[in-house]
Amino acid sequence: MAADPVVLFMAMLSLLLGLGSFAWQMWRSQDGGNERLHTISWLLLALFPVILLFSFFPQSEFSAGFMGATMTGAAGLFVFIWWYGPRAMRTAGRLDEEKKANAALRKRLDTEEKIRRPRQIAETRTYDYTVAGHPERKIVLITGDLRNVKDVDVWVNSENTDMQMSRFHERSISAVIRYEGARRDPLTERVTEDCVADELGAQVRANVPVEPGTAIVTAPHQLAGRNGVMGIVHAAVVHGTAGAGYRQVDNLGACVRNVFLRAEQIEDGERRAASIVFPIFGTGEAGAEIEPTVRSMLAAILAHLGDNSPQRIETVYLLAYTDAELAVCEKAFDECERIRLRTKNKAVSSGGRDS
Repeated sequence: MAADPVVLFMAMLSLLLGLGSFAWQMWRSQDGGNERLHTISWLLLALFPVILLFSFFPQSEFSAGFMGATMTGAAGLFVFIWWYGPRAMRTAGRLDEEKKANAALRKRLDTEEKIRRPRQIAETRTYDYTVAGHPERKIVLITGDLRNVKDVDVWVNSENTDMQMSRFHERSISAVIRYEGARRDPLTERVTEDCVADELGAQVRANVPVEPGTAIVTAPHQLAGRNGVMGIVHAAVVHGTAGAGYRQVDNLGACVRNVFLRAEQIEDGERRAASIVFPIFGTGEAGAEIEPTVRSMLAAILAHLGDNSPQRIETVYLLAYTDAELAVCEKAFDECERIRLRTKNKAVSSGGRDS
């Protein structure tokens, strides 16, 4: 049974307009669009099967109830689709929202539990993020022990304003850098020359304490051969008070900027430093909260990577040593609109010191 070409055209036009309206709303709105436009879209979609069915089979019967009234024929089918479609969509939308809310709650509770009871990450994993507007530059979230980081040109040491490095056996980034940069007896592993700490002490001499945010460069010493390091930047990010311990300095953004200024100047002959690894400043013995620290550092790092002027340092690593630091970093990175996850890599390695 043939149908009027004009009727068929109207049916197809109704379908295309309805689908196009849905697609436009989903593209323009992350929450799926608004109720009024969805209703109009379903009106157009409801017209398609009604026009098509009753143009081929005009004797067809269909009945549907709506608000206490019963309608038959084309009107009944139209009302049924127009009423049932948005109703089913709203139900599905509510279920999706509940799932998202439950997933977000579980993730938040999991992060809070990790912060209360942080555990060392025994694996070195990397999460590569590209920077919007600068695809050649990237920020890399790296996990595990700093000693497993290889071929990153500059290491940043989270240091105090007295520039007194931690003792070898302490659980800190400063202790790791001091020990790994020292010359040691090959049989006993005992330190025979305290290379990094001696150079740092010679540079500051009696000019301590230094200003918060000060950045001082030393040679990598033994870290050059062991890890491929070109230079170490010691950043004064915690301030010690007699009888009260350490606390994080106020302006972390300035600390990060000063580190970049010094790191950009590190070179070895024709080779210039192009990558750097930061620990999370002041969240160890200084006891600073992880999330605001990560967000402050991320903002300062992106200010460097997002600068339109030429930069030598184009790859920045942020070290997450515990599962708590990783959870907070992932949250902050995922919520940042200026970066996008590109690749996620994994390499198994042994554990080590706490950061």
